[in-house]
Amino acid sequence: MRLKVIISSVVLFAVLLSCNREHVKFSQARAGDFPALKVHVHRYGKTLFELDTTQFAEGLKSIQNEYRFFLGDDFDNEQNVQQLLDYVSDTQLISLYHKTMAVYPDVHNLENNLGKAFGRYHYFFPGQTLPGVFSYISDVYYESPVMKKDTVLVIALDDYLGGDFTLYRRLGIPQYRVRCMQKKSIAVDVMKALYYDELAPVYKPKTLLDRIIAGGKLLVYLDAVLPDVPDSVKMCYTAGQMTWAINNEKNTWAFMVENNLLYSTDYQVITKLIQDGPFTEGFGKASPSRLGIFTGWQIVTQYMVNNPDVTLKEMINTTDAQTILEKSHYKP
Repeated sequence: MRLKVIISSVVLFAVLLSCNREHVKFSQARAGDFPALKVHVHRYGKTLFELDTTQFAEGLKSIQNEYRFFLGDDFDNEQNVQQLLDYVSDTQLISLYHKTMAVYPDVHNLENNLGKAFGRYHYFFPGQTLPGVFSYISDVYYESPVMKKDTVLVIALDDYLGGDFTLYRRLGIPQYRVRCMQKKSIAVDVMKALYYDELAPVYKPKTLLDRIIAGGKLLVYLDAVLPDVPDSVKMCYTAGQMTWAINNEKNTWAFMVENNLLYSTDYQVITKLIQDGPFTEGFGKASPSRLGIFTGWQIVTQYMVNNPDVTLKEMINTTDAQTILEKSHYKP
């Protein structure tokens, strides 16, 4: 089994070397290596809002088995029933429900996309249990659009209604966040949730190098499980921002090296280069945010290219950022 994984990793991480990140793509390997899995998204939000409010308690009991994660067990408590009735009677939530249904009249494409991603995930991490998938109406809880707990993964579909949805603007959500609130970002957020809950090693990164390598490992993992998703979507960049990051990769690296930032433990220094925002401070307003993470992505990519015997799982579990940097032979 280990030999098979190593051989597949060699194929997977065979890339065309180029200074342009858009041309550095992982091989698809053989399609048969990654059979799609059947995924069913249980639509709690849709089911809940379609219940007859005149017989609401009875309706809740009828869906209790499928949606026990949300509903619990106690429907004899009138207060619990009333809270849910208030929820489905809220005018903003009703509006969100109708908008969500207009954008997602069905979730077939989402199920297909997740099936492909879960198939690849299962191939690389066969010991991991895949969760049941549910969707709901969150009242635009955009801070956590996808949550995983135990064997359940929950998607707030109202956090993915598209960048032109006016309520997002009225709520004051910044544009750099709104850009991620679209259909094609769901699979990325789902696979990130699996990564952080199941795979990410437990350790405390201290330096800027630790932080950017940790971010780079996540993105290389996303390359493996979501090979057809554009790089700009994985980074939540516009096409122009992606081009800027690619064209200025060498300058970004030179800035960090020449200013002795890689081994800095200064919170402010680290935050400027890895935090989300409209741009990266110190690089001008045309730059995208998180240029440190983008650089970490390139380093870990080169590490996998130059160390083809290292499996995806082994790479993720390697917490020595210095080793990854040295063995990457990264020279933008």
